[in-house]
Amino acid sequence: MEFNQLKDAVLALEPSEQKRLITEVLTEIMPKVCTDEACLSRIRHFVDEETVKTYKQQHMDGI
Repeated sequence: MEFNQLKDAVLALEPSEQKRLITEVLTEIMPKVCTDEACLSRIRHFVDEETVKTYKQQHMDGI
């Protein structure tokens, strides 16, 4: 399967399956492929303090 086919298949998944892909598959792939600063910087963008703050506000800090 080529990259664009894979991308289209992932984007066609239900949101719950996309979330599962992120939490299960990507966590296994990341340590193997994300070893340079550009990749790490991109990943850090997803978990910056403002994103975490917004998430906590939306979910009442886990209450």
